[in-house]
Amino acid sequence: MSEEKIQVDIITPTSKVFSGEVESLIAPGIEGYFGVLPRHAPYVVAMQIGEIKLKSNDDAKLQHFATSGGFAEVLPNKITVLADSAEPASQIDVGRAEKAVTRAQKRIDEGRKNWDIDRAQAALSRAFNRMAIAKKNM
Repeated sequence: MSEEKIQVDIITPTSKVFSGEVESLIAPGIEGYFGVLPRHAPYVVAMQIGEIKLKSNDDAKLQHFATSGGFAEVLPNKITVLADSAEPASQIDVGRAEKAVTRAQKRIDEGRKNWDIDRAQAALSRAFNRMAIAKKNM
């Protein structure tokens, strides 16, 4: 691994979504987005729904991933993201995300007597996030 790059692994409970060397990472921490470059000070951070962006020296384009939260461990030469879920923008099914928005909005509209509104609002946030990130790949 070269000095200008940092190893990143994005792992979900079901798969390894990404593994490779990048120039930088930007991710959604619970207190706001954070950025990491090689030789960063070690820390662990909780993440929320949002977008993970990876920049590689080889490619001027950013790689975008939708995530629904989790944790990241940052070391000087390695970042491990343990995500609840993570999808590359290129693999997001926009139609499925649109159906999830409709379903969550319907549950919110029907109210607390029928549905857990907090869960429905979280599902709505995740679906909107996935749609926004998928559009970056178009």
